[in-house]
Amino acid sequence: MTGLVRKATLLTACGCLMAGAAMAGVPDPANSVIGTGINLAGNTAGVVDVAVERTMTIRDAFNNPISNSTVVITFTNCTNQDIRLCNIQPSHPGLFNCAQKTVTAVTNASGVATFRIAGGATNGGGNPAGAGVGCATVQADGVPMGNLTVGAFDDNNGGGVNPADLAAFLGDRFGSYRGRSDFNWDGFVNPSDFSLILSVRFGGGSVSSCASACL
Repeated sequence: MTGLVRKATLLTACGCLMAGAAMAGVPDPANSVIGTGINLAGNTAGVVDVAVERTMTIRDAFNNPISNSTVVITFTNCTNQDIRLCNIQPSHPGLFNCAQKTVTAVTNASGVATFRIAGGATNGGGNPAGAGVGCATVQADGVPMGNLTVGAFDDNNGGGVNPADLAAFLGDRFGSYRGRSDFNWDGFVNPSDFSLILSVRFGGGSVSSCASACL
C-alpha cells in the first residue's frame, strides 16, 4: 500500500506540474491590465494625437508578463453604431484591418502592447444615438480579456477637434449617456470629460480628421 500511495502522490504532483506548465504563458484576464476604455482622436500633419495612446499589459496565471502576445481590439459593435475608425492608421505601431474593424498590437518583452488609434464619431449635435459602455472587445492570443468603452474626441469626425465637437459634447453631457463622450470611461459624461476634450482641443495634436473612414 505504501508503494501505491507514493505512486499516487507522484502522479498527483506530476499532474499539478503539467497543469501549471499549461497555464504558463497563457493570457489571464485577472492578472492582465487592459483598462476600461480607449479614446480616438484626429491628427496633425498625419501624426495621430499622442493624447490617445494607450498601453495594455498581458500576464499569465502566475503574473508573469507575456512577450509576443497578439492583442486584438474589435470595434464592430461600436462602428455599427456611431464610432468611425480612419481607414489609414499612420501612428499605430501594429496591424489594422479596416474591413474587420480590428486593431492589433504585439506585446514587448514586458508584456506591454501599445495602441494609438485615429478615428471619431458621427455626432452632429443634439445627443443622437450611439454606442454605450464597453462596445469594443479585447482578446490576447484568442483569450477574451474584456470590453472597452470607446471615446471619440473628434465627435463629428470632421475638421479635427474644434468648437463643433465641444458643442456636440455638451449635447451628450446634458442628454442620454453616449460612450463617445465618456473620455475617462467611468460610465458618466460630466465635467471631467469636458476637461479632457478641452485639453485635446487646445493641445494641437488633433487639428485634422481622417480623410475617410471604415464603413
